[in-house]
Amino acid sequence: MSNQLKISKEVIELQQLVAPEVNRLIEMRYNILSTISSEQPIGRRNLAFVLDMSERQVRNEIDFFQTQKLVSVERQGVVITDAGNEALIQLKCLLYTYNGLEQLEKELMDRLHLKRVIICPGDMDMNYEVLRFMGRSGAKYVLSVMKYKDTLALTGGSCTAAVADEMREAFYPDVYVIPARGGIGKSHSTQANNVVAEMGLKLHSNYELLHLPDNIDQRLLEALKDYPEIKRVFNKMDNIDIFIFGLGRADVLADWRNLSTAEKRKILEQGAVAEAFGHYFDINGQVISPSSTIGIGTDNFKKIPHAIAVAGGVTKAEAIIAVSRIRENMVLITDESAAREILRKLQTMSDTK
Repeated sequence: MSNQLKISKEVIELQQLVAPEVNRLIEMRYNILSTISSEQPIGRRNLAFVLDMSERQVRNEIDFFQTQKLVSVERQGVVITDAGNEALIQLKCLLYTYNGLEQLEKELMDRLHLKRVIICPGDMDMNYEVLRFMGRSGAKYVLSVMKYKDTLALTGGSCTAAVADEMREAFYPDVYVIPARGGIGKSHSTQANNVVAEMGLKLHSNYELLHLPDNIDQRLLEALKDYPEIKRVFNKMDNIDIFIFGLGRADVLADWRNLSTAEKRKILEQGAVAEAFGHYFDINGQVISPSSTIGIGTDNFKKIPHAIAVAGGVTKAEAIIAVSRIRENMVLITDESAAREILRKLQTMSDTK
């Protein structure tokens, strides 16, 4: 990792042997600082509630951070300073080393046959700053593989939105950015079109929007496909070079996509555990229910040179396993909580065979 603190394996092992409490203290302070960063300004009482800590403990930690000039206490609440933001980045790197995440990445790459795994310390469901770090990792990876005249496709969702949010400004005038699906859900900021527009503007690239709902009737879709604005997007879906997508649990996404009770029961009874780019998959990556309308098909997905899944949280572990089995050489950007749960589930599956 760039900017990663260089700590020898021997020093880490010695510290864990004689002072294991140091790691717990670092992790606690990382969680406090990162929560302040994402929720600022935040009052001590609210901070204690979010972190499930006593107000007294939070007050003591805030006093310590103030002394170190890492936070500032203002009338509206606690805010992080520039020095605090820098310390937060270094703490992330420190925890990456302390928690053995490099070895965890290698193990996941081997077990799931992935091209690359990037793990961010923490749990995105408990700490929003972890999602931001995942987004930053995704943005950095995209820039490392993007080439002249590439086509970049994105789905909607909070994880892909985080990649667009964290993308630094760059100049790719010959790149095309397109949505991989139509609109879904009620959150305007994480709609695929909005994510695409933000990414396109930051990259100074061409971008196309798809002004169609995700659940549009198939007959109406066929009638609209010849419209120039829609046709351009559909034509580019066959030649995607980089695909950034989120994924989720089948039961949760079935509700999100407003499937009927009968439809939801049917796919779950057939073994669906994951949803990605409109398709529902079982634990072995087999399609249980294909996308009924717009978007990338599984055949296209398998041909995309750089397929990048961004997903975290303990509850998505099984879905990540399922989607990783659709094709080999995928890239996974996740958090520590999901990574450890994935390995636990893989071990359980192995033991029950």
